[in-house]
Amino acid sequence: MVTGGNKGVGLEVCRQLALQGVTVILTARDEKRGKDATETLRRESQLPNIIFHQLDVRDDDGVTSLAWYIKNRYGKLDILVSCSLLLFSY
Repeated sequence: MVTGGNKGVGLEVCRQLALQGVTVILTARDEKRGKDATETLRRESQLPNIIFHQLDVRDDDGVTSLAWYIKNRYGKLDILVSCSLLLFSY
């Protein structure tokens, strides 16, 4: 699962993991942007193993809903990449 996977570093992380055969759950706060990013990756890179799920990491109910989805669909989460809260120090 990649949080903030709809743009920038997160989008590229999704692409690279999917290219390695990993089933990727691309998450984003904005549903339209997340779905658009997922469809773009599927179409441009021929990556059918990318799934979108809406997620705002600040919303406890949304986090719980996603956790239940992952548990029921996949049993567990193997990889978590958080690109939604990247901080840079110079």
